[in-house]
Amino acid sequence: MDTLTPAQQNLIASYIRLLKEYNEQTNIYSKKAYEHLDFHIQDCITLSTLISKKAKTLVDMGSGSGLPSIVLSITRPDLAITAIESKSRKTRFLQHVQETLSLSNLTVLQDDILHYAHQIKNRPDIITAKAFAPYDKAIEIAEKLARQGTALWIPISEIQYNLLSTLKQTAFTLKCTPDKFFYLHWIK
Repeated sequence: MDTLTPAQQNLIASYIRLLKEYNEQTNIYSKKAYEHLDFHIQDCITLSTLISKKAKTLVDMGSGSGLPSIVLSITRPDLAITAIESKSRKTRFLQHVQETLSLSNLTVLQDDILHYAHQIKNRPDIITAKAFAPYDKAIEIAEKLARQGTALWIPISEIQYNLLSTLKQTAFTLKCTPDKFFYLHWIK
């Protein structure tokens, strides 16, 4: 988190606190995964640096507990972010965080992503999908949301990266950062 301002660091710390507090009452993030939470936060911070500075709009498919939508709204206040989540308990949490942290660039919608894809008028510049669906399914759904030039970023594991790098395909590219974060990148 060295690249963040003190204000951003405080907002991320507040987000983590809110997540753990909310999770005591309503399960939205596995307590067993708390030991990996710092990794997932850093993964989202790294992702924020990979997203083009020219991008203005982002849709996060299946936002769940806010990774990456909440972290991106903190680290990239220049982006108008729409977090789409179908489960009401997770949507309530996302709205709670958005209001509590005053994230004015974040819009939270409770909707099925395919329904949303048919209703959307302005197609996003960027789509994210962390722990949303298998990569091929995520690309298929992203195609319904995307316009020409829309980029999809999917954080993946090192195992997935190694497996996908053996495939002969041209549908997407793979990215490994120096600090060992791995991403699938697709552009319509």
